Amino acid sequence: MMPADGPLVPPPVPPVPGLLEVAHVAHRLSASQEYVRELIRKGRLPAIQIGRRYRVDPVDLKAFIDKHRIAPGGE
Repeated sequence: MMPADGPLVPPPVPPVPGLLEVAHVAHRLSASQEYVRELIRKGRLPAIQIGRRYRVDPVDLKAFIDKHRIAPGGE
């Protein structure tokens, strides 16, 4: 018997605490989500794959940003 509100749907799985979703990483980099996925696929940004979704450790994101930092006056 189905409840009056419709079929039972399991609640969404909460994100792993501390790991960043692609959307959050894209926001932090002022880039598109597709660009972030491309960085991950090419191995330039380490990530953890959970099912079909990627998650990024904040430590890895900071290392990625630091690696691409340009010194003042540098090019």
